[in-house]
Amino acid sequence: MSRHLPMRTAFILSRKKAISIPTLHPKSRRKRSKEILRSQRGATQKQRHPKSKSRGLRSRFRKSIASFRPSPLEGEVHSKVIPAETARHILSKDEAGDPTYEDGYRAGCAVGVEEAISAQLPPYTLLANVGAHDIIAAGIQQYIPQLIPLLSPEEVYQRLENALSSKQPLSVVRLGDGELLALAHETVLPVAEAQARGPFLSYAGITLPDAQSRELLAESIKNSGIIGIPLSRLPSYQGLLTPVFYHYGIQFHQVVLTSSTINYALLELGLLQQLLQGRRVLLVGNMAGELANVLSTVAVNVAGIITPVKGFSDIPNVMAAAAGIDFDIALVSSGIPAVVICQRIASELGRAALDFGHLANKLVTGEISFYR
Repeated sequence: MSRHLPMRTAFILSRKKAISIPTLHPKSRRKRSKEILRSQRGATQKQRHPKSKSRGLRSRFRKSIASFRPSPLEGEVHSKVIPAETARHILSKDEAGDPTYEDGYRAGCAVGVEEAISAQLPPYTLLANVGAHDIIAAGIQQYIPQLIPLLSPEEVYQRLENALSSKQPLSVVRLGDGELLALAHETVLPVAEAQARGPFLSYAGITLPDAQSRELLAESIKNSGIIGIPLSRLPSYQGLLTPVFYHYGIQFHQVVLTSSTINYALLELGLLQQLLQGRRVLLVGNMAGELANVLSTVAVNVAGIITPVKGFSDIPNVMAAAAGIDFDIALVSSGIPAVVICQRIASELGRAALDFGHLANKLVTGEISFYR
């Protein structure tokens, strides 16, 4: 007749959590242990010498270290997306003297890194006097041959300059969290999760779900001249970039890549100013009129403006308007549809186009100056 086994709590090292497991009654456990011990030793087996037992433990420890393989972190480390309203609420606590959101973020990063390293160490070992950054730096060295080079701002500038001088088409597009979430919904992420991560997407030009716009965006990326990608490895950036590229069959080694903040880098280094000098510039986006006023004061020749841009459905209207304007390079600030517009300006009109993004807003508000 079976009987209920009492439960006890055990800490499982590999999983770093406590679980309840059935255990025998103490008397039954002692009896069972004696039976197992007798069967293992045999009736005439002599007791081992203590030193022999110690040597056996050391031998087993060495074997366990030699055979240890750290478990992959994938699936073990989870990220939590904090809604914007919650983040603002946390930040507001700073006025009362409480820890800020940034304080919590930095602390979380530190703990996360140390825990990730601890999970890779063999059990019952100590790695003393070696910091987390030293461990990461040493590990990175193993992957140097796998690093994929990105174009520097100077190299992007030179390619744009060559295209403008030779009147050749070239599109420079940029992928941020908005573009990646748009590509990821219904492909690598459920729609609900993409919506939760990107409450700003409707402002950026797409309302999920929208499979038609998603596929249009993916096709434009494949045909773009230079693709700016995020350097951040956070979940909504490179955490989505790799699976999205894999889903659409985009090979990192087969496309030309740069940083997704290339627009800011070109301005910061004075390269954008050189690029626009003496060129006819088309401005596209909801801030095009205001940006034209700013650029006109710094001797940029604004050949025309196209505004507003109301999402993906407005792309045909933008292209029709652009076809009627004589320009050399277009600066496009229209959210996620800017990727498609830039690529089409290059492929259909034979011109250069730069995904200008929120840099337009910052120039208009004066947060950033055109001349640094």
